[in-house]
Amino acid sequence: MTASLRAQWILCASNGSPADLLEQCKRLCKVTVSDSRNALSAICKAQPDIIVFEFDNPVAEQLHLLQSVKRLHPSVPILMITSTHSEDLAIWAFRARVWNYLVRPVPLRELPQASSEQAPGRTEKAVMQRIIENLRRDHTTRLSISQLARECGMSRFSFSRLFRNSFGCSCREYVMRLRIETACKMLEAPHPSVTQIAITAGFTDASYFARMFRRHMRKSPIEYAQVASKHSPEVKLVRQFKRA
Repeated sequence: MTASLRAQWILCASNGSPADLLEQCKRLCKVTVSDSRNALSAICKAQPDIIVFEFDNPVAEQLHLLQSVKRLHPSVPILMITSTHSEDLAIWAFRARVWNYLVRPVPLRELPQASSEQAPGRTEKAVMQRIIENLRRDHTTRLSISQLARECGMSRFSFSRLFRNSFGCSCREYVMRLRIETACKMLEAPHPSVTQIAITAGFTDASYFARMFRRHMRKSPIEYAQVASKHSPEVKLVRQFKRA
């Protein structure tokens, strides 16, 4: 956030906003505060660069207000802060296309990080390039989505949303494909050990690896290795040598 940024803070929380969080925002940018009843008129008057909705326990009427604001101001990013968190609420926020979804207490460091996603030079293409580089480098290790998001200067919610919008699948699904691809290459080597390949490709359990491999490749790892060996140039060369 910068001093030139205009933020509209919509309080849908009965006990008000935590003073430190709101004061931090006021130090970083120009903040106008209103309640949910005056939200639409306040937004029209302020013409903000970002809109913050803060909830205690969101009810249908309040969520409908957020949707209405998004529909009326589709180009303005909406930050959703809530005290009550559930998987259903996070999915709702994702589908409502809010810019970021944060659960209180919100670390103050989250606010500067949020702005960096739209800072000059941090284009979406550059962010996605960094994500792919990280995944290709580390996909055989134990990956943390939260850590990947931090490395890209993003929250986990924004990271997941950007990834799905860009690739049409979740980050975990993409990593699974990379691991299966790595396993396929290793299974093409002579006399592969399925257990060792599973561990090397990033799976902690050989049985789980076998199930995922069959789901993606329509063959078991052993069946794939047998087919690959028949088409391997090295195997063909050995067979020709034996016949000679």
